[in-house]
Amino acid sequence: MLLASKQLSGTCVRTQSEPPQLQSAARLRVLIGRLSRRLRQTQAGAALTPTELSVLATVVRRGPVRLAQLAQLEEVNPTMLSRIVAKLGRDGLVTRRADPLDGRAALLLPTERGRRLRRRIQAERNAVLGQRLEALPQSQRQLLMDAIPALEALAESLLPPDR
Repeated sequence: MLLASKQLSGTCVRTQSEPPQLQSAARLRVLIGRLSRRLRQTQAGAALTPTELSVLATVVRRGPVRLAQLAQLEEVNPTMLSRIVAKLGRDGLVTRRADPLDGRAALLLPTERGRRLRRRIQAERNAVLGQRLEALPQSQRQLLMDAIPALEALAESLLPPDR
């Protein structure tokens, strides 16, 4: 069922009623997007796009990773990934090397500069979020802390089964 809606100051106003479960899902989706956009606004990673930051984070987290696997993990097409990897390489954040098990394949590794940048971005985002959490009333802060395991389970459930 398609619902007519319009944007009013960042909030989607429904013109037909939805089941409460869909209303909650829509609110959660919008909220997660808003939080993500606001936390991306860091000084440390300002020169990189959100996709470039995500690719860098995955390479740092996963260690040597094949380009095909990285494309799948990041859900980007190989052409786009090739451009991103080239830029990250020019910026000295990642490096390529031949896969010792398959010379036809390339592995992507983070450089020390890439690791340091990722740590700075994480520290900056954690500090901003930590400050905002501390500013909340204790009751709201506790509700958020209690929700973390459920949100982690939700995030895991959204991954395709083969990851």
